[in-house]
Amino acid sequence: MKKIFIFAVMFVLLFAQYSYAFWVWSPKTNKWANPTYHAFDTPEEQFDWAKGYFDDGDYRKAVSEFRKLAKKFPKNKLAPEAVYYTALSYEKLKKHYKAYETYESILATYPLTERFDEIAERQYLIAEIFFEKKAYERAQKIFGKTLLNAPYSKVSDVIQYKIGLCNLRTKQYSNARDEFEKLTENYTFSPYVDDASFLMGLCSFKISSGVKDYDEGLIDKAVEDLEYFLRRFQTSEYVSQAESLLKKLKHKKAEHLYEVAHFYEKLNKKFAAEKYYEEIIYSYETTEWAKKAQAKLKLLETKH
Repeated sequence: MKKIFIFAVMFVLLFAQYSYAFWVWSPKTNKWANPTYHAFDTPEEQFDWAKGYFDDGDYRKAVSEFRKLAKKFPKNKLAPEAVYYTALSYEKLKKHYKAYETYESILATYPLTERFDEIAERQYLIAEIFFEKKAYERAQKIFGKTLLNAPYSKVSDVIQYKIGLCNLRTKQYSNARDEFEKLTENYTFSPYVDDASFLMGLCSFKISSGVKDYDEGLIDKAVEDLEYFLRRFQTSEYVSQAESLLKKLKHKKAEHLYEVAHFYEKLNKKFAAEKYYEEIIYSYETTEWAKKAQAKLKLLETKH
């Protein structure tokens, strides 16, 4: 009986010591608080408690404690700061998309937050992480939302350029061209304007090449984009690539004109055939089709 009593006393003492460790005295409220299950009575104390975990590198616990503050004191000035640190904690935990969503919640709930510029920058950096991982759809979503939130931030032109690249990498050439064009129109000061201008031409080239049947309108658009780029940015590193693409387009146009001319020739419509051959010689003299057209014209002249 005596042994049972001693065991019971030791158990109570041990349990009391264990329980006591989770209780913290609050000088501001003159009360004991158990932050494991409940938030402190003041947002300042709760913030300090959560920040302690953050500073110590215990980011999972920091998330839990900062969320308690935002939930219990949503209208307090420390609430958006708590959510901001929640997002930072998610970043530290490499839960990048969760961090992005948390930053978005700050802008939705506290649009006048003093952290606005910092949030835009953090979201941009998160999008860059997904971009580097080649998760282009997710990167594009975050880039797009960040640009919508802060269209005139210091990285807005970079974001616009990256949105275009995301579309280009996923072979959405029409969308990509539109996004690159937005950069050339809305961010004329950007150092990415020359690259974006070339990529507009590249996208137009891809679009025209992806059509099964010959589409003169698409080819003309690609020629127009590439020629515009070559006129404006003669020192760009992409000049040789643009010239190569333009040569292929002109070759394709000349080949089509040659086929049309040959079609009229077979129908014995010599005048129409001659006009098309002459057009090839005049407009596409650097292509192999110009030489063939010249030979055809000489042959037709002998038949007059």
